[in-house]
Amino acid sequence: MPSQNDWRFCHKCNVLFFNGFSGVCDAGGGHEAAGFNFDLPHDQPENPNAQGGWRFCHRCSSMFFDGLPTKGSCPASGPHEAQGFVFVLPHDVPATEVAQGAWRFCHKCNAMFFDGFPVKGACAADGRGHEAQGFTFVLPHHDEVHDFDSGQLNVSGDLPLSGSAHLVITKSGNYTLTTHAHDAGFDNIHYSLGAALTTPGGIAVTFETRGGVEGTSAGLPFGTPRRDEDKVFTGHNQVLTDEFDSFLNGRFVAKIGGSDVLVDAVEDALKDALKEAGAAAVTAATALVVA
Repeated sequence: MPSQNDWRFCHKCNVLFFNGFSGVCDAGGGHEAAGFNFDLPHDQPENPNAQGGWRFCHRCSSMFFDGLPTKGSCPASGPHEAQGFVFVLPHDVPATEVAQGAWRFCHKCNAMFFDGFPVKGACAADGRGHEAQGFTFVLPHHDEVHDFDSGQLNVSGDLPLSGSAHLVITKSGNYTLTTHAHDAGFDNIHYSLGAALTTPGGIAVTFETRGGVEGTSAGLPFGTPRRDEDKVFTGHNQVLTDEFDSFLNGRFVAKIGGSDVLVDAVEDALKDALKEAGAAAVTAATALVVA
């Protein structure tokens, strides 16, 4: 089965692009790769769960659907222009460890984008988020992946703050951290969310983000408070590759806290992760996210 690899997710605009060229990103500059390296089938017959007509746009380097009379909106200006292979992409089949779902056609710009994050990237049609339509594509990649979830995070005491953290790492060294914070009370809350992934030997990677959520008071008398804040961080670090198998046997712990004085949630998370992993101390620590 013929296929082409080096198709990547752009963490700035959320589209699928060919990483052999940087292309043009609607979020500014060239595309920037994160996550899996996709290996996509081309020049073969369609079937009920594989749609053809997907092409490389040589102007912006993104994957777009060429099967409509209009060719969408290219961030390099004007419509997309097809070149090279005709890709036949699987859809509406189960996602697996080597095939990622939640890829969608954007009916505004005709590009393929990842719809699995709360933020929908940057669409060349209007500069706002992409809008999904049609099939849910499941794209094959060749990378070992593991995910960790904090479960619901709550604050001790009376502060009406909660949240969560979800981490995905790959053996090739990529990571995606998704965080959530929620204010269920009357007052606005500044928060700090920290997380740590440790090996049994005490090697650790840490993450920290700070932000703010609104309570009922922010919506008075007629507005709607912004009670929820969601963030997505992506990146690459060699320590994830070097210690991948050890991290699978380690522990992921996250903590959230908030007040007028921000707490050091990373330190608390690291202490608990070391304890759960059975490690006496940190032998090496890498801060992957500080934002």
